[in-house]
Amino acid sequence: MVKIMNELLQIKGVGETSVQKLHQNHIDSIGDLIHTYPYKYEINSIKSIHEMVMKEEITIEATLEKSSKVMFIRKHLTKIILTVYSDEIHFQVSIFNREFLKNSLLPGNRYVIKGRFQTPLQMVASEIIKKENYIEGIIPVYRLENISSKVYLKWVLEGLKSKASYFTERLPQEVLEKNHLVSIFDFYHIVHSPLSMDDVFLATNRIKYEELIDFFLRLEMMKQLQKRMFVKSKTYQIDKVKKYIDTLPFELTEDQKLVTNEIFRDLKSDRQMNRLLQGDVGSGKTVCAMIASYAVVTASEQVAIMAPTEILAYQHYLVFKDSLEQFGVRISFLSSNVKGKEKAKVLALLKSGEIDIIIGTHSLIQEDVEFKNLGFIVIDEQHRFGVNQRKTLRKKGYTPDVLFMSATPIPRTLAITIFKDMEISSIKALPHGRKPVETVISTFEEMDLVFKRMMDQLDFKHQAYIIVPLIEENDDSKFISIDEFKAIIEANIPDNYVVDYLYGKMKSTEKENVLNRFYQNQTQILVSTTVVEVGVNVPNATFMIILNATKFGLSQLHQLRGRVGRSNHQAYCYLLTDGFYDEESRLDILVKTTDGFKISEADLKFRGPGEIFGNEQTGIPRFKMANFINDKALIESAIEDAKTVMFSSDPKAKSMCKITLASLETYHLD
Repeated sequence: MVKIMNELLQIKGVGETSVQKLHQNHIDSIGDLIHTYPYKYEINSIKSIHEMVMKEEITIEATLEKSSKVMFIRKHLTKIILTVYSDEIHFQVSIFNREFLKNSLLPGNRYVIKGRFQTPLQMVASEIIKKENYIEGIIPVYRLENISSKVYLKWVLEGLKSKASYFTERLPQEVLEKNHLVSIFDFYHIVHSPLSMDDVFLATNRIKYEELIDFFLRLEMMKQLQKRMFVKSKTYQIDKVKKYIDTLPFELTEDQKLVTNEIFRDLKSDRQMNRLLQGDVGSGKTVCAMIASYAVVTASEQVAIMAPTEILAYQHYLVFKDSLEQFGVRISFLSSNVKGKEKAKVLALLKSGEIDIIIGTHSLIQEDVEFKNLGFIVIDEQHRFGVNQRKTLRKKGYTPDVLFMSATPIPRTLAITIFKDMEISSIKALPHGRKPVETVISTFEEMDLVFKRMMDQLDFKHQAYIIVPLIEENDDSKFISIDEFKAIIEANIPDNYVVDYLYGKMKSTEKENVLNRFYQNQTQILVSTTVVEVGVNVPNATFMIILNATKFGLSQLHQLRGRVGRSNHQAYCYLLTDGFYDEESRLDILVKTTDGFKISEADLKFRGPGEIFGNEQTGIPRFKMANFINDKALIESAIEDAKTVMFSSDPKAKSMCKITLASLETYHLD
């Protein structure tokens, strides 16, 4: 390692301190240096204020007219307000958390300002720099800690001069030609210093394609391996199942009927079920899982249902018990809080086959949990479990059928692409009578108005959630905590409203008591972390405030919002932001739609599937540039090429397959 790091010292401008900074970014050789690509390119171009489009990013040149004024909104949140003019148009510019600029921004100086206009005369800026320091052109931006992109680029260009050995082509020639990809020699030079947008396209296209072909080659190999698995089909008693469905207090939606039939076909098949059931919040996935579980019980096999949190698992336990116990189904619950004699009794009954359905958390995968005849597994919120955890539960039966459930829905064609080894079922229709949750983006400066709207709902005897991102105050974080918010609540909420607090670090009995008080409407306001994201069902709750909403992904915000709007009453969700220039643009889709499929698609555009579903949980790599929404043409080509490469005699194709096969365990694919 020392020898390799000394190699970095050969680069002009790199010293001992720089080597340490590079090491902190996992860059320990010239090879690492060259292979760390920009994560984006900024096109620096100044426009006239007359080209401004409301709420779209623009970079303009302006003169500072008045000295800046600093406003303190709350802890970790300040705003500088500037008065500037450009092309004889005078307007205000706000920039957040840059109070240190106050004394350096001088009236009469020319500045380049990047931001968005919220009104024709009010701009929220992300960047303001002196005109003479602004560089126009295509600027590579690297995702590095404590190293500027400008300095890093200089090191890379020096490194490229000394490392011709890295220019060995790994892709077969036919793949390069078919996809119009640049050679590896050309690629390294243009990816780090493109001269035009054509260069940017060529460089990013090659990065995206390599990421995609590697991913789909792994999936194709896994698909071939899974084709070899056979299981015994289940002989469930259809008459009993139909009788159970007839007793449900509602008629199944068409989507639920379709999904149930798809699951039944899997149960009767000689192939192991590996099905993903995705559906929006409150769409009725649990009912489908109950019907399937009862069918398996009538086939004299056991069912295990695993959920990621005790709150969600216990919610399932209560629902299953209420619905199925009257049909003679024996149901038990297991979590880390089931201990001593009670736990020993559950484990003994499970092993002897006297429990038909066991519902629990990660406790189900403990070594001492044994089944007599486990035939069916349901894993709820499947992306919250690691692949090894899912495998451990599977191994407790002899090739049991597995149903994964997710309330983070994605378009069917995309789901098939990502979860290629699974069958996909989707529920889109919601129960009759539900009204879309009215969603509003607001700022901390408007907190008084938001509190008033909340209290209007409380006066109708309804309840409210307030979601806070942190438990404890943290000087290193700009996000608000429960500790900090308590003071705000006490100063603004009258004593006649009962407020309670909930977070993950509380003991289970404390959580249970807090939730029970909220279920029974003894508490009007529940201030909570994201622990309520799944498993909490209080139809009387009609109002939600989510603080620092931009901290969360769109899909997570949609999940949180799903805690309200669970009755026929109109529900409201206020997304509070700091007011930064780019915050509303990302959150805006939550205002426009409550369709989880559309929201998830937007989330994928911003973040990618690895961050939504979890890299370790799904085997999805954290792509540097490829995007499952924006790069559909490349995806289709990579899927087709993966099949070709697998059976190609080309030496480069064989080498790719060999490397991929060796990496399957590394990427934890099921």
